[in-house]
Amino acid sequence: METTDTTRTTDTETAADTPEEKQETAAAETSAEAAADLEVVDDTDYEVIGDDEDEGTAPAAPSAKSAIITGAAAVAGAALALSSLTGTWLSNVVSQRQGLIGQIKTSSGTAKQQIAAGYGTPWHAIALVNGIFAVVALLVCGGVLLHPASRARAARGHWSQALAWGGTVLAVIGLLIAGAMWFDVFADLPTVPAS
Repeated sequence: METTDTTRTTDTETAADTPEEKQETAAAETSAEAAADLEVVDDTDYEVIGDDEDEGTAPAAPSAKSAIITGAAAVAGAALALSSLTGTWLSNVVSQRQGLIGQIKTSSGTAKQQIAAGYGTPWHAIALVNGIFAVVALLVCGGVLLHPASRARAARGHWSQALAWGGTVLAVIGLLIAGAMWFDVFADLPTVPAS
């Protein structure tokens, strides 16, 4: 009886060791290993480290101090830009002073020199002062627009950004007008008719 059981066990082991079954077993093991490798690759391919944290946290809010500074700078820049268009008391004072100096210097000069000194020089003085105001406004508004804290608020449509853009546009217009005044584009100097 014991001999028969041993023979059956040996037959089963021999049948399992046939080349075809060995190949099938090896193929199954290889496919299982490949599937395990693919799972590992898939885990590493689709996992983005820190992605969830970046999506869950908003960018750091700028401090209240920087918000006040950029807001005040935007208001100042817009006011300077508007002044470059309308003129200021400073441009009026400089214009009157240049006119007085011209009258003193050309009191005995020709009519053309008196017109240039009394009208042309004050006109150019106004253009110069307004142009300086426009350049300063461009620098201030540009600083507001390029400031990192202000850029962070730009996505939320903060009023300082809109004001700085408006000031920039007004400053460019003021600079163009000042240049046109300097080069006498709007009006030439008055001339004395020939007698």
